[in-house]
Amino acid sequence: MAERSPLRPAYLIFGSDRVKVRRAVARLRRRVVDESGSDLNVTVIDVGSAEAEQRAAARRQEALAQTLAALETPSFALGTRLVLVTNGHRWTAKERQPLVQYLREPMPDTVLAVEGETFGRDDALVKALGGVKAGNDRVLKFDLPKQYELAGWVVATGKAHRLVVGTREARHLLAVAGQQPERLEREIEKLAAYCRGEPVTVEAIDAVCSPAIETRVFDLTDAVGHRDRSAAMRCLEEVFALGEDPQRVFYALLRHVRSLQMALEAGPEVSPSDLAKQIGVHPFTAKKVLEQRRSYDKAKVGRALRALADADAAMRGRAIVSFESSGGVDHGGRFALEFAVSRMLA
Repeated sequence: MAERSPLRPAYLIFGSDRVKVRRAVARLRRRVVDESGSDLNVTVIDVGSAEAEQRAAARRQEALAQTLAALETPSFALGTRLVLVTNGHRWTAKERQPLVQYLREPMPDTVLAVEGETFGRDDALVKALGGVKAGNDRVLKFDLPKQYELAGWVVATGKAHRLVVGTREARHLLAVAGQQPERLEREIEKLAAYCRGEPVTVEAIDAVCSPAIETRVFDLTDAVGHRDRSAAMRCLEEVFALGEDPQRVFYALLRHVRSLQMALEAGPEVSPSDLAKQIGVHPFTAKKVLEQRRSYDKAKVGRALRALADADAAMRGRAIVSFESSGGVDHGGRFALEFAVSRMLA
């Protein structure tokens, strides 16, 4: 989809890197508007988000009918028309067949663009457009990097914003802002404005980048794992200040304590990879759990689970007396969790 090459009759734009997918769609749309001189030549049809199955099926059929009608109807404006379909992955393979047939004789001066999250290599629409392969500008796939590739992704994304980011600084940004690409993109934009052409430093990241909630939740579970009461209470306060839902914090704590319990039960000879399979986490996370279990024994894990059980009751409105005033007023999820963490690490 190079700027100087003629527009193709159809494009498939998809992948897990939603930032790049949206950019590619925006570039195509902008080009059609620039060349035709009007946004009247752009028709957008949404296949629909995740809904109840019956409603979703009806919406898919409606979107398919709208797409085919738009492709067959000449525009009142001059120039190339764009029929943009969003969430195209929600169509079933059978429902996409009419589009495959359309591509055999596409309308002149009309561009069909189907956007989505995932399409298999053997999908009929993918094959009709030449497949996922280098040099094929009709099928554009943008996937997120693997976890070990994220630092390189940050460096490359920084270059796109004319920002020099070293590997050390990229890793620090990941530690502060988390691993969600859209959030990282916003933080990189902020750094580009702040640094004004200068290379990024750790100090600059700390000065302008907002900490991700998930990062602070991980800090909280690590503090609980190390039985660092002051750090845990500080992290809990920061998590609530960032607006996290107490229920999500509760389940993160419960999951971590249960992981510690399973690590203790697995015995001293268990390896990080074996424990990772048992508790369903990355080996790196399992290694941290094995380190943290040194701070626990069966009695301490039992105390932590009882504290969390009481917090769960309080958050569901069935608090024990210690959570309520004499009038029976529920103090809420935040207080319940603060009290639970205090009891866990007493």
